[in-house]
Amino acid sequence: MAPSPARRRVFALLALLSPVLVFGALEGGLRIANYKGDLSLFTSIPNVDQKYLGVNPRLASRYFASLRIVPTPPTDLFLRSKPARGFRIFVLGESSTAGFPYGYNGAFSRVVRDALRDVLPQDTVEVVNLGVSAVTSYALYDVVDEMLSQQPDAVLIYAGHNEFYGALGAGSTETVGAFPAFVRAYLGLQRRFKTVVLARDLALRLAAIGGAPADSSRSLMQQMVREELIPLHSPTYERGTRQFRENLQAMLRRFNEAEVPVFVASLTSNLRDQPPFRSRATDSLPAAKQVFDDARRALAEGKRTEARSLFELARDLDALRFRAAGEFNGIIRTLARESGAHYVPVDEAFAAAAKDGIPGSELFWEHLHPNQTGYHLIGKTFFEGIAQTGFLGHTADLARLRSWPAYYEAMELTEFDRRFAWHQIRSVTTSWPFVAREDPGGYPWNYRPVSPADSAAFGAVILRRAAWPLAKFNLAAYYRARGELHRAYAEYRGLMRDQPENATLRVYAADVFMQVSDFGPARELLERAYAIEPSAFTCYALGHLEVETKHPERATQLLEQAQRFTPDVPVVLYDLSRAYALARDWDRAREYADRLAIVRSDFPGLDTWRAELASPR
Repeated sequence: MAPSPARRRVFALLALLSPVLVFGALEGGLRIANYKGDLSLFTSIPNVDQKYLGVNPRLASRYFASLRIVPTPPTDLFLRSKPARGFRIFVLGESSTAGFPYGYNGAFSRVVRDALRDVLPQDTVEVVNLGVSAVTSYALYDVVDEMLSQQPDAVLIYAGHNEFYGALGAGSTETVGAFPAFVRAYLGLQRRFKTVVLARDLALRLAAIGGAPADSSRSLMQQMVREELIPLHSPTYERGTRQFRENLQAMLRRFNEAEVPVFVASLTSNLRDQPPFRSRATDSLPAAKQVFDDARRALAEGKRTEARSLFELARDLDALRFRAAGEFNGIIRTLARESGAHYVPVDEAFAAAAKDGIPGSELFWEHLHPNQTGYHLIGKTFFEGIAQTGFLGHTADLARLRSWPAYYEAMELTEFDRRFAWHQIRSVTTSWPFVAREDPGGYPWNYRPVSPADSAAFGAVILRRAAWPLAKFNLAAYYRARGELHRAYAEYRGLMRDQPENATLRVYAADVFMQVSDFGPARELLERAYAIEPSAFTCYALGHLEVETKHPERATQLLEQAQRFTPDVPVVLYDLSRAYALARDWDRAREYADRLAIVRSDFPGLDTWRAELASPR
């Protein structure tokens, strides 16, 4: 018997709905299982007060599907609930924005933050760095909506060097297509649906079947390169240029719609001291090496303008595209003018600061990553761009602006940080593409550290014993143990600049001053630590200071608070006994001394102390 028309309609509807139902069930299951974890832009950070959000350390997993270890963004925090007088800035970019090769204190965004906090004392200034190494403008566009949800007052952009070999770049191993609109749509779907992430991973596994295993010994730069030679104006070059133009244009359009001011900077790189990586002549263009040699001759003859033009052409002709061509700055200037964005002349500032007006090794570590002088200059240039707008309507007290050399010193880069950066760069420049073949007997195998700071940096970068913050913290402990307190405090200062809301760091820094009975700076640090987090640790530390400075009333309050947080910690019990003795409350002093004898009978000095309490004066 044939099914009724009503039944046929039900069967047809089920047939139409079944793919949707399957997709919904699969998506729901993946979300319940939390497949690939949280890949949102912002997230709560472990061991940090929940009133803050931070940049997700796993963010780059969106774009690096086939890499085992992915780059991580800086550790900047911002308030989950934006203050009424908040001034919130997000910074977009690549490794030069993230501050490579330094620990994050080298980033230009922190120079901007330091200066803005000085001149805007009535505002809560937050400068949040979203820079990630080896990403392209696709990744920058991908985070725009999530960023806008956090109510930025401004956005700073310094990006464009990675359009060919960065994730999803025109010549990259990490790619999903050549059409910018399609790739942006794909990233949007991946951000919203874990099913798309699963499909991506399955496709990669299928593609890997029968292929050669990945060589984990290759540098990140080498792993990212699919098409090594990309001549100027070749089809791949034009694809990379087009994706940058279209993605930047789409970003600026979104910020315009949201009425968020944008400061977009020109790109700079090492022109004078970085020979082209790959030199290939074409029917219409000379070899990059030939032009670079011509530039050097022109410079030697004092023809600076001609030399500058030739160095720029040599960079543009370099067929291995790890530096943005000059055309990219033309795109940036044009789109900034058309969109109403604020143009920030970083490349021009570098030329003005460079020897002969041609940026070289005085400003860069290698081909494009600035040294401390260079990053400081980028920060200064962005700050001046913000200042030219009248600080976007915020009332500034320019009398509070320190000298720019003072902000250079405030970057808090110690010998350890400089050696950390040196080893990061050395590990890059002793491998491809800087050398054709690595020397198995050379760096790092033959390297012997020259100081404790260098040893700590070598261990962090090459031996991967500890990440930058922990290596820095451990070095400070080493200095403290040796009585080199000024060196220890320098490391703590750098850590506090990196993690200003970490109360524990301030307690350790204060202890440096406590050891020499310099109670003024110790009090300032401990009061701030206690304000950030009134924990057992900070209550004890500040209470101990009050005992040492003979303020028994506040000492007992703080130490009793510490006792309530974590009962019967020996040092807390001992100081409570001392504090009550200072207050001449002998019964309570003996009570806590007796309690300490039960908890830890061998506590140093306890027997002598109890004897004193037995017959107080």
